[in-house]
Amino acid sequence: MATQARVGIASFRMYNATDDVARAWAALFRRVFAELDLAVEVVPHAWPASLVALWQRTDLVCGFMCGLPFVEGAADVVPLAVPVPSPPRYGDQPRYLSELLVREDSGWLTLPETFGARFGWMARHSQSGYHAARTLLAGHAAAGQRLYDMSVGPLDTPARALDALRERRIDVTALDGYYLDLLRRHAPQRLEGVRTIATTPWTPMPLLVASAAQPAERVAALRDRLGRLHRDPAYTHLLADVLVRRFDAPRIASYAVLQQMGREGAHYPDIV
Repeated sequence: MATQARVGIASFRMYNATDDVARAWAALFRRVFAELDLAVEVVPHAWPASLVALWQRTDLVCGFMCGLPFVEGAADVVPLAVPVPSPPRYGDQPRYLSELLVREDSGWLTLPETFGARFGWMARHSQSGYHAARTLLAGHAAAGQRLYDMSVGPLDTPARALDALRERRIDVTALDGYYLDLLRRHAPQRLEGVRTIATTPWTPMPLLVASAAQPAERVAALRDRLGRLHRDPAYTHLLADVLVRRFDAPRIASYAVLQQMGREGAHYPDIV
């Protein structure tokens, strides 16, 4: 039997929180691709590979993209779906927030107690790993004021930022709450000795996208199938493993709030 030609790649790098989580995403989407008769290769695209380079690949059939670079047009992509996380705090909505983390032995319980320490951040294009925290911190800073002794970054990934915190190379960081919930489910030991001292406001969840170069019929088929997965009992455990209640059609206009938030914190343009 002839081998089916590969039509493209998929990567869930943003939320491959552990090896088990990466396998869970792969199992979920390999089933979807098989049902649609699509020969899509699930690739890790792990650090140090560039996320922006992933989003710009014309053979990208499905991958997570942060809402801020999406709305800013960092890559020529089309939206597929957005996950609605299953934990109760998400309120059955496609939303997320960032958690500000410190070591428990710091003794800190509030965000202002961290001022004067070392803040570690992920990437300037990241809503959860940079701009959500920057906007929150802007409420504590006058124009031109420094809040931290050191600003350490880019640390590039949530895993590396968490390692830097645990290894005492930084004292506080901001991480995607959904990523942290995946850790709480699959590898809670990764969060031992770490506490959340603040959270940012809710913002629209990162979404699944495909390259705009992908055929329209392929995009339409993926959108339709993802929107119906939660009604199929065969997917119940696959969705549960990645803490997804269902996939919704993205409300594109809702992502404009990310740019608006950036303008509101303009007097504090950098985490310093």
